[in-house]
Amino acid sequence: MPATRKLVVRTKAGELRGTCENGVVVFRAVPYAAPPVGESRFAPPRAVQAWSGVRDATKDGPIAPQGRSRLAHVMGDFERPQSEDCLTLNIWTPSADDKKRPVMVWIHGGAFSSGAGSLPWYSGERFASQGDVVFVAINYRLGALGFLCLPGVSPGNLGLLDQVAALRFVHDNIAEFGGDPDNVTVIGQSAGAASIAILMTMPQGGSLFRRAIMQSTPFGRMSRTLVDAQRIGRRFAEILGLKPEQAGELKFLPFTRLVAAQGELGRLEKKFADALAPFWPTIDGSVYPGEVMPALTAGAGSAIDTIIGTTREEMGAFYCIDDQIANADGNAIKGVFAAMFKSGHELYYDEIRKMRASGSNAALLGDLMSDAMFRIGSLRMAEVRADQGHPAYVYQFDWQSPAGFEACHCIEIPFVFDNFDHWTESPMLKGGDSEQMKGLADAMHRAWIAFAHTGKPDHPRLPPWPVYRREDRMTMRFDSVIAPVSDLAGLCWRQPWVR
Repeated sequence: MPATRKLVVRTKAGELRGTCENGVVVFRAVPYAAPPVGESRFAPPRAVQAWSGVRDATKDGPIAPQGRSRLAHVMGDFERPQSEDCLTLNIWTPSADDKKRPVMVWIHGGAFSSGAGSLPWYSGERFASQGDVVFVAINYRLGALGFLCLPGVSPGNLGLLDQVAALRFVHDNIAEFGGDPDNVTVIGQSAGAASIAILMTMPQGGSLFRRAIMQSTPFGRMSRTLVDAQRIGRRFAEILGLKPEQAGELKFLPFTRLVAAQGELGRLEKKFADALAPFWPTIDGSVYPGEVMPALTAGAGSAIDTIIGTTREEMGAFYCIDDQIANADGNAIKGVFAAMFKSGHELYYDEIRKMRASGSNAALLGDLMSDAMFRIGSLRMAEVRADQGHPAYVYQFDWQSPAGFEACHCIEIPFVFDNFDHWTESPMLKGGDSEQMKGLADAMHRAWIAFAHTGKPDHPRLPPWPVYRREDRMTMRFDSVIAPVSDLAGLCWRQPWVR
């Protein structure tokens, strides 16, 4: 990289000094909101206080307080310093100039309770170097600190407001890093994709990006009701030994105690075949106005270019270590079908049983809940976009983990980022064919880049990717063979799901 490459950038709050890494300019731990500490715990994000001089932005900052990831057994584990002073983002850019490149903003998953945009898994280096884009990865508050809803203590949805603040920072400052504030693509996986869907419906959210890539969006569990969220909040306080009149003390307890109590609350709230974490976005009528799918159907976010898709066996990541599910008998599995489909559940049970070569109880339940939590809702959103005259691009990731996790939740992420050197300890990739993985990653990574540039995922090393319409339901299948397939989910012949 030339010695003259600009490493000091002036944001609206002050100057930042970045560093050069493998031909890319990187700015780390860039504050987009004031630290939510002390009296500001459980408060909406506030503007960053301006600083004088040049702030060092060459090292990652701490991540949001959290416990061990529920998917460490699949993705791999990580340890990073934690602090409530975590509202920062990382930026990778080919050059901090005035070129106005497309901007890609990553919102990480982790059930709103774990993860961080600053993890090496989510390095934007290859996006910047191969795609001539500015890549941003954000942190936001997690667990109780981000999503506790308890009157007099926390309004809930603070993590969503953090995401809005990060996107506003991008809009106001990204031109100084060589990006175009009018061409922002948000990318999210799991909770990150749910966040994007919610942002599309929020008054302050949907206008901050032009395009969206939604990976494994949990439409089956997008929110808690206000009543349920407040019940969770009260139970959380009880676990910490606080009486109702003492709930205000939650603002001052060490965050380590809050994280430990979250874990205990999760264990107490766990139900058979239910992967919902305790703290989740809450429909409050203001920040989160109402149910997402009706809002999308009514036109929310209809002008946003969209890629949306799932992995084939999403729930394989959750169920593979759940002894209750592994040991469940047929009656327990049928009970889940009955709870979902009522009197007509036998038809759905028989249909899914016929679709699965290995008819184990865990596999049948995994197929059902992969549909219920992720696939059906994603395809309904694609149908809505087609009906609105702005069709989406739909994919399904079918490549199977050589380690026996199938095409599980999160397995597509290293292929999207095309950075396997950061995933060497990931159990889900162990034993994979390196050439096959490289080719598949190249196809996905370049498609995501092309979409950020043009709103279309086409590039010379990918078969033509048609949009998704009801009449043919064309879906790009990413596997050892990559090709578009008509109606990959079989909706034309399957039992229609209750809406």
